[in-house]
Order: sequence, then C-alpha cells, then structure tokens
Amino acid sequence: MTLSQKSAKIWLSIPEYPLEAIPSSAYIRCSLTTTVKNILEKCHNWVSTEGANNQETLPDIELFFNSIQTSKQVYKASLSRQLAADLPPDVEETSLKDEPKDWFIKTADFGDDCDRVLQHRDGEFTQLLEDITRYHEIFQQGYDKIILIRPTTYIGYDIQLTAAMQCLGYTKEQFQFIIVQPIKLYAFHKPTQQIHRIPDIAPAELLKAVTMDALRWYSLRVPLTEVAPINISTAGKPTPQDSLYRVQSAYLRCCTLLQQAQQQGIIQLETNGGGGEISPTEIAAKLMSLADYVWESPDAAILANLLQAVPKILEQSAAEIAPHLVCRHLEAISETCLPWLDSLSLNPQNCALLLAAKQTIFELLENVLAIALPESTFPDSNLRFVKFSED
Repeated sequence: MTLSQKSAKIWLSIPEYPLEAIPSSAYIRCSLTTTVKNILEKCHNWVSTEGANNQETLPDIELFFNSIQTSKQVYKASLSRQLAADLPPDVEETSLKDEPKDWFIKTADFGDDCDRVLQHRDGEFTQLLEDITRYHEIFQQGYDKIILIRPTTYIGYDIQLTAAMQCLGYTKEQFQFIIVQPIKLYAFHKPTQQIHRIPDIAPAELLKAVTMDALRWYSLRVPLTEVAPINISTAGKPTPQDSLYRVQSAYLRCCTLLQQAQQQGIIQLETNGGGGEISPTEIAAKLMSLADYVWESPDAAILANLLQAVPKILEQSAAEIAPHLVCRHLEAISETCLPWLDSLSLNPQNCALLLAAKQTIFELLENVLAIALPESTFPDSNLRFVKFSED
C-alpha cells in the first residue's frame, strides 16, 4: 500500500527501556504500548518511530524562537501575567523598567496553571522551547499527528507541552501526549484467604510470577490512562477465571473442531501462502459472507456479529489510542464462542464461523496485541476453505 492510500502520517514516540534498566512496573506497562503502532498500521496509517526517541539532532532553536517572537501567544516580561495580575498595570514601565526580562508563552490560555518560560533572562533556552521546536519541525516534515506515550513521571509536563503546542496552533487531535498509568499488583494471601495489594516489585521478579504475555494482556485490557490491576496469583494461569486463558482456549477449541471437520471430510483446508498478516479490509471481506447465513443458535448469530465488528473496533481503537477496546472485544468473542462450541454440530456453515473465529482471534491476539497463542494443529492464520462436503 502506498503512502497516498494511508489515512494519516503519524509520528509515534514510545520510550524503549532494556528490561534491566526498567525502574518499576509503571515503565513496563508504558513500554508494552508498542502495540499502538500495530493498531494504527492496521487502520492504514503510516506510522514512523524512527528517531522518535533520539534527542541528539535538534533543529535550529534560535531560528524557530525568532520566528515566534511576534506571535500574540508569546511575550517578554519581568513577571508572568499571573504574577503581575495584582500589580499596577504599568508596572513593567515603572518599577520593573530596568529589571531583566524572560520570554513567556501563554500556556495558561490552554489549561496550564500559568504561562511558561521559553527563554530565561540570561539567554538560556528552556526544555519546553527545545521540545516545541522539535515537534514543530516534525509537523513541517509532513506529519499529520504526533503521539507521545510516556510513564507517570511526566504528569504535569504533559499539560505544559500540550498547551504550548496549542499556542503554536496545533490541536489536541494533532498533538497527543498520553500518560500511561502504572500497574497495580495484587496477590492471593493464603493465611487470610483474601486478595491483597502488594508493593511494586522489581521487573525481573515480576516476570518470575507473571509471563510477559499475561503482563501485556492485563496491561492493555484497561485504558492506558487508568491504573492496570493485575492479580499475579492468577494472571495468565490456565484457569477459567483468567480472561486471557479463555481467549486462548476459544482459539484452541476452534482449531480442534476444524481438524475434526477436515478428518470427517466435511471441509478441506489449505494455507493460501504468505504470512499471518490480515488487514482489517481483508478481515471484513472474509466475514461479510457470514451475514448471509441464518444461524441455528443465538450464540452463533452473536458471534458472527462480533466478528464482523472487528474492523470498526480497530478503527475506534486507533482513533482513541485505546488498545483495551481490542482486548475487550476478544473477551466478548470468547465469552460467546465457548458456550456455542459446547453444543456445536459440525457442518459447513458452522465450520465457516469456526474458521472466521479462529482467524480473527489469531489476528487480534498475535498480530495486533503481540501476544502468543498456544501451538495448535493449524498454526497458520491464513487458512481458507477449498471444498465443502456435498451434504
């Protein structure tokens, strides 16, 4: 697909930390949001992360600063507007006449507590000026949107930076600064027979209790701007109470039933070559035919509708930067699929739904959320029907 066919050109910045350098679970959750790139690309956006975290090459700050000094959103004063508000109106021309001055930007007009300094009176540029210079330059390179994903250590600065970018004329849709809330850990305490909050533990120790796949699932299944609760006693464990296990179980049971159908001669399956990538458009094309069936059970009808809604869910998730919508849709698919499988009769119509469910779970879990599925008889996601039985 060429760039002209993409819906947007997006610059995405997610901090990358080696495991041994991650200071807390908050940073683990932030780094797991690389799945956002998958979601954006599935919806035909052109996403760049190249150089996204490189702070070494900056555009000409002084040139940019000179260009905005005539803006109504920038002013030079000894005090910010907020500090000068209770003083005489002519204070700058009288008592502060000989005082050195700073350059401010009117971030208070866009939700900040006060205006922020761009250049100190000694001529030193601030980090805020360096950042808006850099992001303005990125927009000048033809990007439609900048998305910054950061841990909670950036709370407060996100408001300043977003307000400063709005001073430059960029909207909240164009410039998105997302603060990822940390993980909140729980565990089962045997003596009390209760679930207790436990202190944050070192990432290496956390990964001894919870697999990376389970950590990714529970980190992404709630909005990024909310705390992610994880019960390390059960997360990722093979129990019916675990939502990831239920999704994986639905996938495996679909695989098993498809194998049985092939062995019984009801269907014939083969791979169609290529990799496991299936675009939302291709998914929609595969699922459109499901609308033509009259299903023998309410669960089958609901499942077909859920599968057909996948492209819309992906689009919403991309628009809102909300991976949790994908997780919750997978949960809804598994919750409907599992009881349907209990009473399923193998026939070509039901096998069509089985295959669609299997491919959809594979696509969303493996290729979007980057969570591994257990090995199955049919590991390739790109299976297709080549023959139905005459019955």
